Amino acid sequence: MGAIYIIWLRNLKRFWRSKSRVIGSLGMPVFFLIILGFGLSSVLTIPGMGHDYMKFIIPGIIAMTVLFSSIFAGIQVI
Repeated sequence: MGAIYIIWLRNLKRFWRSKSRVIGSLGMPVFFLIILGFGLSSVLTIPGMGHDYMKFIIPGIIAMTVLFSSIFAGIQVI
């Protein structure tokens, strides 16, 4: 268990020291939220969701962010 903690801590330190990675990992979901969420909310209606497109897209953006960051972290370990 100690080895997992050391690898996690090393990756966390490398992540916080690289400002471009922090901005990129936070910028992409915000970009999708602004462009897809607010931009398409007036055009699209999802059957069964009513008129609130943001309730539909926010869980997908969160899941996409978690999956992409975990894939990139896994590639770093390999």
